[in-house]
Amino acid sequence: MAKLTADELIEAFKELTLIELSDFVKKFEEVFEVTAAAPAAVAVAAPAA
Repeated sequence: MAKLTADELIEAFKELTLIELSDFVKKFEEVFEVTAAAPAAVAVAAPAA
């Protein structure tokens, strides 16, 4: 299988519909046992004045 560059992958993704891209992300997460979810922001209390 030929290796694709990052730019080639981006160009291929541009041709996908959002549903196709969503399916790709789900499969990627399953295969590599990772999650693409953004980390939640942690609230930090301001110091008392």
